[in-house]
Amino acid sequence: MLKSITCAFVALIFSATAMAQEGPRVLLLTKSAGFQHGAVKNDKDGNNHVSNIMQKLCDENGATLVSTKDARLINELTLDRFDLVIFYTTGDLTISGGSDGSPGMSDTGVAELTKWIENGGGFIGFHCATDTFHTNDEKVSPYTKLIGAQFKTHGKQFKGSIKVVDPTHPTMAETPQPWVVNDEYYVFNNLNKKNIHVLAMLETEEEGKKQDKYAIPSYPIIWCSQEGKGRVYYTVQGHREDVWTNPDFQNNILLAAYWALGNGPAQAKPNYKKVVK
Repeated sequence: MLKSITCAFVALIFSATAMAQEGPRVLLLTKSAGFQHGAVKNDKDGNNHVSNIMQKLCDENGATLVSTKDARLINELTLDRFDLVIFYTTGDLTISGGSDGSPGMSDTGVAELTKWIENGGGFIGFHCATDTFHTNDEKVSPYTKLIGAQFKTHGKQFKGSIKVVDPTHPTMAETPQPWVVNDEYYVFNNLNKKNIHVLAMLETEEEGKKQDKYAIPSYPIIWCSQEGKGRVYYTVQGHREDVWTNPDFQNNILLAAYWALGNGPAQAKPNYKKVVK
C-alpha cells in the first residue's frame, strides 16, 4: 500500500442490497496546494478532522475508505478501483508541495477524473473544492466546468439560512427547513448555469445588511449535475470543524454519497434559470 495513504481500509455499506456485496470504495483527497484549512491539517499520526469523520461514517454505514493527500492517485488506473471520489482540496493540484507538501497529480489528472466520472463514477466536492484549479481570468478551467463554479470571495463566518429549492431530490430528503448553519460561505463566479441542478440556496437578505459581500441576491450553494453516466455533487459547507460533527450535515453526506454512487433517479436536469431570480 502506498505510504501516502493515511487511513486503512474500512467496511461501509449504504443499502441492504449492497450488504451482500463488497461495499462502495471511496477515495478522499485532502491535498492543499493553496490555503490549507484546519479541518484537513494532519496531526502527528497523519490524520485530520475530515478524514476522521469520514472514517467514522464509513465504520457506521459500510464500505472501503482511503484518505490521502497524494494527488498522484487521481489517475486512470487508480480511479478504476474506486466508486466514489471526494475532494476537500485547494489550488493547482498538479503542483507538488504547496501548503501541505504533498505530491501533485499529473497534467492529465483532471481529464482522467472527468472521463472516470463520465463512465459512471461518483464525485463529491466539499467547501474549498471550488477553490481548486482557480483561474484569475475569464477563462473557465475544465475542472471548474466539472464541479460547477469557482470560488470568488467570502466574508466573515455567520449563521447562514439555507433554503432547499428542490425538496424532492434524494440528497435533500431529510434536510431541515429552515437549515441554519454557522459556517464560512463562499461567493462564486463562473457558475456553470447551463449544467448545474440547484438544490439549495443561501438566503442573503439579512446578512447583506451586515456584510457588503453578501449584499447580493440569494444564490446557489449546494448543487449537483449528471456527467455522462456519472454524478457530481457539491456543497459549500464544511469550513468549520463543528459543521462536520453536526448530525444533519453528516446525514446529508450519506444521502449525497448514496446518490453519487448511482442509486435512485439522478433528478439532475439543469434548473438554474428556473430557481435563481
